Amino acid sequence: MDEMTAVRELRADAPAPSRSRLAEGRDRLLWETRRGARGRRLRADWRLATIGAAAAITAAAVIGTQVVGDDGRTQPGSQPGYTLELGSAKDLLNDAADIIAARPPAGPRDGQWVYLKSVETNTTDDEQPGPRTSEDWIKYADPSMENGKAGDDHSPREQYAFLKSLPDDPKRVRAKARAFFFATDPEETRTQHEYRALTAIISRAYVIDPEGLAKVYRAMATIPGVQAAEVQDAAGRNAIALYLKGGSMGGSRDETLLDPTTYLASGYRFLEGEDQVVISGARLAMGLVDEKGKRP
Repeated sequence: MDEMTAVRELRADAPAPSRSRLAEGRDRLLWETRRGARGRRLRADWRLATIGAAAAITAAAVIGTQVVGDDGRTQPGSQPGYTLELGSAKDLLNDAADIIAARPPAGPRDGQWVYLKSVETNTTDDEQPGPRTSEDWIKYADPSMENGKAGDDHSPREQYAFLKSLPDDPKRVRAKARAFFFATDPEETRTQHEYRALTAIISRAYVIDPEGLAKVYRAMATIPGVQAAEVQDAAGRNAIALYLKGGSMGGSRDETLLDPTTYLASGYRFLEGEDQVVISGARLAMGLVDEKGKRP
């Protein structure tokens, strides 16, 4: 059973979601850089300004995300968690862009594979709520996933080329993102489309062009309504959650998680309302390898 099917069954009385709505969940591919990768924290002045600005911060709320069964015991796959609302993500995204732009460039080659290791919990899955760990190998250069042959799915090589082609102007970056992940729902607003496209690019950047990815973060910072929160991911790690205020249907909330040190995508969460984590995933490892089956 896939993630969004499980969510639909959980809320069977809700209107059927559109394809673009389902794509938000599908596109939540996530990862983190190897433990040896270096990053710097957000500037202290941003942290202090955020804490001190009542208008920018929703009151901090510590939220328990444990799911308790009929027998009173915590169900497998659930875990304690918290959500600390930070308000607008604009300054955070601009600072994150500076950090990412300073990373060393990648040197991918045709014939290589992207290795991904992830963990997920899904409280709607009665048989295997998790946590479940999986490993995947994705071909870096896959012609069957390029030049529109797979719709809005793209090979890592095509996405890497897209990042390297981006202009400096955030408005033009948003326009290119809309074309790269095209609209499929006539009811989707331009803001929702741009947010969906940019988060998909961030989540799918298996091979990073630092300057190009930094431009994506700066473009995201110009979208109105993008919020940030400090949360816990499926691996029990701290993370920064991004979400579009009012961007999801029925009071649910889709979050893209960032590593708080590197600010690369590191996970995702799907919430019912603002306090019940239904699905949560975390990237445990990612890297380029020369053969399928090998690990970094």
